[in-house]
Amino acid sequence: MTLPSVSENATTLIGEEKSDKDLRILEEQLHQKLSASSDGIMASQLTYSTASDRNVLPLRPIFKDYAWGIRGLDSRVARYALESGIIDEVDPDTPYAELWMGTHPSGPTTLRDGTTLEEAVGGPLPFLFKVLSAGKALSIQAHPCKAGAQKLHLENPANYVDDNHKPELAVALTPFEAMCGFRRLEEIAILIKKHPEFAACISNEAKLAVFLANRDEDSKKSALRALFQSFMSCPKETSSRQLKKLLKRLQKEQSCDHVHPHEEPPWERKCARAILRLAQQFPGDAGAMAPFLLNYLLIAPGESFYMAANEPHAYVAGEIIECMACSDNVVRAGLTPKFKDVDNLVSMLTYSMGGPTINAGTPAYGDDRIMRYTPPTGEFEVMVITCNPGEDITLPLLPVPAVFIVIEGSGNTDNEDGQRLVMRPGRSYYIPAKCPPLTLAVNEKKRGPLKIALAHENMHKDDPTLASAADVGSKEWSGEFALPLEVRSVTSSAPNTPMSSPRAKMNGAAMAAATSGAYDVPKL
Repeated sequence: MTLPSVSENATTLIGEEKSDKDLRILEEQLHQKLSASSDGIMASQLTYSTASDRNVLPLRPIFKDYAWGIRGLDSRVARYALESGIIDEVDPDTPYAELWMGTHPSGPTTLRDGTTLEEAVGGPLPFLFKVLSAGKALSIQAHPCKAGAQKLHLENPANYVDDNHKPELAVALTPFEAMCGFRRLEEIAILIKKHPEFAACISNEAKLAVFLANRDEDSKKSALRALFQSFMSCPKETSSRQLKKLLKRLQKEQSCDHVHPHEEPPWERKCARAILRLAQQFPGDAGAMAPFLLNYLLIAPGESFYMAANEPHAYVAGEIIECMACSDNVVRAGLTPKFKDVDNLVSMLTYSMGGPTINAGTPAYGDDRIMRYTPPTGEFEVMVITCNPGEDITLPLLPVPAVFIVIEGSGNTDNEDGQRLVMRPGRSYYIPAKCPPLTLAVNEKKRGPLKIALAHENMHKDDPTLASAADVGSKEWSGEFALPLEVRSVTSSAPNTPMSSPRAKMNGAAMAAATSGAYDVPKL
């Protein structure tokens, strides 16, 4: 059966004299009917009412075209914006960077009839939900804590538009590169010795503080602060000259004099390549040397990390779902043509060392198809829900308002009120508090799963799955070596197994560390 196009139906039914908004609403209703009918399920023409608190409502998000976004249809943000109806076509030259779903004044989401999401909720949401498509590096930045945000907003409201903090969580949709948190001081000391161009951008006093720092955390943080402040305040003429020298040497090493992989740690090779790449994107910007200071991470799809307030980071490339407290405050210091506020950035950072935890989610509500990503902050948490072909899954009944977006695949929906909604990548919806939960279903003939990402106020704050660098710390490793000896001995009772012999070979210090459940990472 050949179905007429949605636009043909809409024009025939409502005539030319109707407004564009009326046409859009009727197109949406007809699209729901045709989509459901094509899957063998008859749906009513009207499947939701904006006046009801029992209905899941379609949203019209906002997109942002920042310079670092991915251009044209290669951007997931562009494709989602087109599917959601907020743009009529995709410009191949426009960098589609972010898609916003929330109530922040800088980009308020609306319903299909023009009602704002804030009006529908009855107040502002505590979180801002985003899809982010990064084609090149974002700025070196941090987000202020609540007290810091209030101070910045009071002193400079033009650049700091609200007085809220902005902790944030990211879940990778594609392989994602990011610089997150300061490296350990031992690593930075190695890089200072190895790269004289980097060392020339730091004062002798700051370098001396790094090499003479004690093992206690306060001494290390004090040295790291002096180092970062000295690097960020280096005269532009000096940093530009040293950057040119560094790039020339690294390019030569990468071509003809490349060090054998066994003679150079992988993290050092990755660091050098990242600098070359950043320097191409931001010529002459000393911020290209940021990988000497910050951990350079590669996050796999489905993995997540959390950045607390006052922690430095810079996203480099890839696409993510991002959720944060409802704020748009960013304190920048490099890799950007935008307003830079180096003094405030230097003064606000915690100078914790080590990166954030990387987590692939925790099954929730007794179903491993529902993965929960929970930060240690109360404003938000994220769930990614997967429905495979031939299956159905019912969303949890939520006591708080929620927003979700389809990130992959297609399928059908149902609930107590018989709602049939369009489930295609880029469609986003608002779920009122205590709304009858939707049931998602995917036809068995489909070739891939339906995936949605859902955000709401944090309901599992006491059981977080993620932690920032400040919470993780840099001295203890909670992996295999943290297991108490009793636990390890139980796991291998055979006398000649690899796990049975180390106990006898441990010296007193190692045995004490293992028994205490802590392992002190050795210096490089």
